[in-house]
Amino acid sequence: MSEERSTIYTVARAVGVSAQTVSRVLNGTGQVSEKTRAAVLAAIEAQDYRPNAVGRSLRASRTPMIGVLVADIGNPFYARLHRAIERRLAGSGYSLMLINCDDDAQIERYQLDLLRSYRPTGLVIVPSIRSSLSDEDLRAFGHVVSVSRVLDSVDVPAVVTNEREAVGSAAEELLAHGHTEVAMILGPREASTTRAREEGFRAALTGRPGCQALVRYTDGTRSGGEAAVGELFRTHPGVTGVIGFNAPVTEGIVSAALTAGRRCPDDVSVIGFTDAGWMTLHRPAISVIDQPVEEMGSLAGHLLLDMASGKTVEPGPRVVPGTLIRRGSVAPPATTKEYGA
Repeated sequence: MSEERSTIYTVARAVGVSAQTVSRVLNGTGQVSEKTRAAVLAAIEAQDYRPNAVGRSLRASRTPMIGVLVADIGNPFYARLHRAIERRLAGSGYSLMLINCDDDAQIERYQLDLLRSYRPTGLVIVPSIRSSLSDEDLRAFGHVVSVSRVLDSVDVPAVVTNEREAVGSAAEELLAHGHTEVAMILGPREASTTRAREEGFRAALTGRPGCQALVRYTDGTRSGGEAAVGELFRTHPGVTGVIGFNAPVTEGIVSAALTAGRRCPDDVSVIGFTDAGWMTLHRPAISVIDQPVEEMGSLAGHLLLDMASGKTVEPGPRVVPGTLIRRGSVAPPATTKEYGA
């Protein structure tokens, strides 16, 4: 006799619940206890049950899919974020569709129009820097969670980190080592993350006698950071401490320092934002504000599942704190070497 094919009914029999309960777990709808949900998911895994996504989408008003719209797929932050969301949704019956907008508001709208045609259950969005999205625009996606960046024009749950405090702690670290001419190489001026990190940076240096806070805006890429620091070293050769906006910008800072003949930390101290593998390979390793990307992605997935199951999720930010990891890239500034002489 051939082995019985796994269906929604065989899963239901194994757990001792109705097929409707299994369906609610798969679709993330209705009220199901955590104990029952866990038992259903375990039975699904044990039987290697694979729901018919096409059939489900024809019967349901929405497909069992979550869209993930990111601003720059070339930034490793977004790969980590996507993986964290995927892990959180594993076993829930939802698949992910990753789409990229290259930080362009027009592409963002085009991509969201495409996504809307799939009738997704939800959306995780890192909006573009000049996004014009409104609550009305996002209503078509059912359940929406914003990550990292936030928009004043939309009222949805958001998962962010403690931008101001984290950057403030990095600036304090440089000040504690005696640096007085300190720069922060930021991302796009319009981004909420840029505004928050700049506020934290300037607040840390305000009222510090003899201290100068220098800011440069970039497109958030390695080449942007490299160009900004190259210009900074030419116009302000006394800069001895630099904080990077993200991992690519920090990479550009280190590259520009090498090009200018400045050693880290002997000639310039560097602190990054969001850890990356290459930072520990640099000698010395780069100190960094460790942005909790995995925790942020997991929380975003959790909020979506809660909303899809009918739970009330209030709009507004959920803060997942980052921490300063001290390595070897910060030291007291050298005072004898003159650059550009």
